[in-house]
Amino acid sequence: MLKMLIVDDDWLISDSLKSLDEWHERNIDVVGTAENGKEAIFWMEKEKLDIILTDIRMPEMDGIELTKHIYEKESNIHVIIMSGYEEFSFAQKAMKYNAKGYILKPIDTDELMDAIDRIKMDMNPTKKVEPEPANDPTTYHERLVLSAQSYIMSNLIKPLTLKEIANRLHLTDHYFGQVFKSVTGETFLNYLTRVRMEKACELTKNPTLKIYEIGTLVGYKDPKSFAKTFQRLYNMTPKEFRKQYFTNE
Repeated sequence: MLKMLIVDDDWLISDSLKSLDEWHERNIDVVGTAENGKEAIFWMEKEKLDIILTDIRMPEMDGIELTKHIYEKESNIHVIIMSGYEEFSFAQKAMKYNAKGYILKPIDTDELMDAIDRIKMDMNPTKKVEPEPANDPTTYHERLVLSAQSYIMSNLIKPLTLKEIANRLHLTDHYFGQVFKSVTGETFLNYLTRVRMEKACELTKNPTLKIYEIGTLVGYKDPKSFAKTFQRLYNMTPKEFRKQYFTNE
């Protein structure tokens, strides 16, 4: 079964495309959706994707940048570009980076499936035939958590909450909290705090950033709360961590 990711910052479009019956008919597993190129790259690092269906205009990293990234990494992922902008320059850029299709919005399902079928035909001579894995009852939960982690990593600056992300996944916060802990082995809050602090450590290595700015970039509006949390995890203040880093260089 081929694995596909849909990348579009409009969740209504992503959800409607993800729910198409044609994927099942073509033995394609839509493993999830991403809001921009950065989230898509996070998925690429965690899942062995075969196809990415991506919009062009998105915040953070657009579809052309994502296609370029895939092309430069010499990835075997096949990219289909979607766009609401009928401009030949976009198509030229997409094809320059080996995109396999360029489809205008609103999406014509037949046109999309023609592009998918062409990709499948191109892949058949070279793709190894592997036995289908047995249905793993944890796969659905793992994908929910992966989707949550992807969103968190792309939105650390925001005041993220368990309830907000559970709502994005159409789950109750209690159920999502249980799923998250069962998959990752840590609570949602512990995970969120840890990745915020890991990002903060990385940012302290940039001498042009003030400590309060680093706190803001990882989701803390209150500098005191940021410093207190940082010290609790690392037994030193962000300022002391920065000093130690540059002393040891």
